[in-house]
Amino acid sequence: MKPLIAIPLIAIALAGCSAQPPALKETTAAPEQKPLFATDAEALAAAEAAYANYLEVSDQIARDGGANPERLKGLVSDALYKDEVIGFQQIAQDQSVAVGASNFDTVHLQGYDAKSVSTYLCIDHSQIHLQNRSGEDVTSPNRVDRYPLVVTFSSEGNGNLKIESSETWSGQNFC
Repeated sequence: MKPLIAIPLIAIALAGCSAQPPALKETTAAPEQKPLFATDAEALAAAEAAYANYLEVSDQIARDGGANPERLKGLVSDALYKDEVIGFQQIAQDQSVAVGASNFDTVHLQGYDAKSVSTYLCIDHSQIHLQNRSGEDVTSPNRVDRYPLVVTFSSEGNGNLKIESSETWSGQNFC
């Protein structure tokens, strides 16, 4: 008889432990954020302007022998800034300077949303060279002058974009 009494008591005890559905909470769905730009053309133009500004500043730092790389702050993400500084430190250590300018073209909009813009573009370093203190060209003969990138920009909240990431495109070379 004792085993039969124990079963209902265990069942009653366990019933109190059964999962109860949570009380429904009234929530308001977050309003969808508006995209950064009204049109693809506006997004593409802003990305091109941001990248052109970045190249201008980056090339100037290289022409200055790697001095004052902090000029890139605000134009690139913190992670990208750290990578860029390493390159400029190498230029300074080698006592080199850049001559010429980098360019880009073949820009295509990959997409954009409320916080970012992503593009494909071709970077062209063929017109920029490194020179040592004697004025000799020390540009690596193995350098690839032109290659495709995927560049992602983030919003500064004021309509300006900064480069969040820049990676070599691993697909078919569209340059």
